[in-house]
Amino acid sequence: MCGIAGWVEYQGIPAARMRAAGEHLATAMRHRGPDGYGIEIFGGEINATAMLVHRRLSILGLGDQGKQPMQSADGRYWVSFNGEIYNYLELASEFGLRTQSGTDTEVLLQLWCLKGVDCIALLDGFFAFAIWDTEMKELTLARDKTGVKPLYYYLDLDGDSSEEIIKSLSFGSDDFALKQALELQGLDVPLSKIALQSHAVEGASDKYMLYSGIRELEKGCYLTYSCLSLDSKLNPISNWGRMIIKPWHNGEYLRLDDGLGWQQQLGLKTEPVNYFGLLRAQLMSGMKKRLRSDVPIGFAVSGGVDSAALVCMARDILGKEAHLHLFSVVSPGSEADESAYQKQVVSAVGGIWHTIDMSDLDAHDLERYIRATHRIPVAWNNLAHFALCEKVHEKGVKVLFNGQGADELFGGYPHYYKAAFWNERGRLWSVRDRWPIGFLQAAKQWLKYRLGVFRGEKYEDCVDRLMRDDYYGARLNQLLRYEDRNGMAWGIESRNPFADDWRLAEAWLNAWSDDTWSLEGSLSSKLVDGYSKGYLRKAMEGLVPDAVLWRIDKKGFSVPSGTMTLAALATWEKWILSDRLQGVSGREQRLKALARARKIAPSNGNPASPLKLSPKQEALLAQLFRWAALGCFLEVLHPETKLS
Repeated sequence: MCGIAGWVEYQGIPAARMRAAGEHLATAMRHRGPDGYGIEIFGGEINATAMLVHRRLSILGLGDQGKQPMQSADGRYWVSFNGEIYNYLELASEFGLRTQSGTDTEVLLQLWCLKGVDCIALLDGFFAFAIWDTEMKELTLARDKTGVKPLYYYLDLDGDSSEEIIKSLSFGSDDFALKQALELQGLDVPLSKIALQSHAVEGASDKYMLYSGIRELEKGCYLTYSCLSLDSKLNPISNWGRMIIKPWHNGEYLRLDDGLGWQQQLGLKTEPVNYFGLLRAQLMSGMKKRLRSDVPIGFAVSGGVDSAALVCMARDILGKEAHLHLFSVVSPGSEADESAYQKQVVSAVGGIWHTIDMSDLDAHDLERYIRATHRIPVAWNNLAHFALCEKVHEKGVKVLFNGQGADELFGGYPHYYKAAFWNERGRLWSVRDRWPIGFLQAAKQWLKYRLGVFRGEKYEDCVDRLMRDDYYGARLNQLLRYEDRNGMAWGIESRNPFADDWRLAEAWLNAWSDDTWSLEGSLSSKLVDGYSKGYLRKAMEGLVPDAVLWRIDKKGFSVPSGTMTLAALATWEKWILSDRLQGVSGREQRLKALARARKIAPSNGNPASPLKLSPKQEALLAQLFRWAALGCFLEVLHPETKLS
């Protein structure tokens, strides 16, 4: 888990200028890798062609031999790697590789020497990496299939040039750091007005790229940037480059009903007897590899089955004597408080429990968050997770397990019931008391979306497609982006076993829509005895406490947001009414919203005793939070940056 960056310009620029840019990138990304950094310049001492930058967060191979950028034994390839390859020991054994550093990065480098881009499909884990080929003068960037790790890039098209011909390519793990480095080179990188509006209106701050001109490499893809032409001695004879982007995954996956295939892949003595047993074997096998670490590990415990499954499997694998650190956000006195269920998990697994009390957060945490992460929070739960990561850092833990991705894989979200409400009414009606959403609420949502079809709005009633879109699309992506930024702000690696195992994901997501089950496209096929995420629950029987395993009232990562916003309004008013928001939202609209909010309760509301707020009041306060966050972001980080 690190930060990477680089620059390729085939016409060549002064090496000192390229190194200065590299030093700036390394400094700006220090939070992504506080354990050191490296810069490698290629092309000559006077004129340089390419550069790789690496910020290091040491998780595996803590010695100097694990430093990056790392060079292959034959000297041809250099790599700057961010992420974790969990099966690096298995790959080393399979291909007979011997490493000096004992790191997954060196295994990747040796596999690249053997197989090139074809090696990417062998990797089990999450990653974003860059490889420079010194012979072919070619850069390759790659990103994991779910997009757990970000990777941004910028193309200098030199005026009106087509994207077929590119003057230079720059990239980095942090878009804010990349923007700053580009501006040091005299390039204009304005804020995207449509991205800011998307945040203000929808709370979707990652739906569009935040900075105009900076792009994100698509998840599950690799990018190659190479010279347009080379002479016979493999020297560039053109100052221009060409970029190609392709998916590295060919679409093949191991079917869920291929028992023999899974027996071989998981190293089982016999074939799984049913899908519950198979899922348990898949998760346990994945967790054994994901628990590899040379530094202390911890677990976020929310009170739900997803996070509980991870820590309970860890206890089973590591044994009773292993030290486990558990971290939870609590909201005493609030309906959002989950501490009763968190205590059940802690009691079952033991370990050291650390809590973060929401009453300790206040209005000033908004600015602190933005300065540390360089992004706009959507709601208080972003700040709560940031505070949790701070606590993890304080306790000396460098790896944190999270449960993101399980709802998308196993059908846990309430909106799946809205989608299936009419088509599956016969099968769902009898188990309505176990829905994670009230029957009337699901009915209203279904009717609202059906009526919206007449206005040209999209309505999706195929749960299979919804789940796949959620997993590989905006829903999980935004959760992973905030998790990555919060963790990196405190030098913490986030591990998400449900979101970073593409073999598990492809098997289950495709199983719902192939002929493994007869209820194609249905929500009913995901339920067991009427319970959402039924297959996961059954797979975790005997590990997760029953009170947590079979609960149906899980609220997600909830905090008393409305009351906390009321308490913060006096401090945030300057940002809500900031002139910098004029291009995004009218001042009169913001003034009226503030006036309505002040009528709800005094501005000194106490999060320890939250008010009972209506849905409309919660929506109003959520809007005020987004305006405050956006105003703070623009005033603090971008007081002069123009919008485009």
